[in-house]
Amino acid sequence: MELAGWVTVAVTSVAGGVAVVGYLFDQVPALSQKMITAIRSLRAVRDEVRRSGAK
Repeated sequence: MELAGWVTVAVTSVAGGVAVVGYLFDQVPALSQKMITAIRSLRAVRDEVRRSGAK
């Protein structure tokens, strides 16, 4: 009976891990779009600082 408990824990752990990894992969497109927007904003600020410092 002890083996059945460990098998249940192992199967549940694997299923939970798969669910978490699946959820994280679902978040990649939204997060990558936010990162692209942030990087563009930082580049715009950098370019503006360079332009105003050159005068």
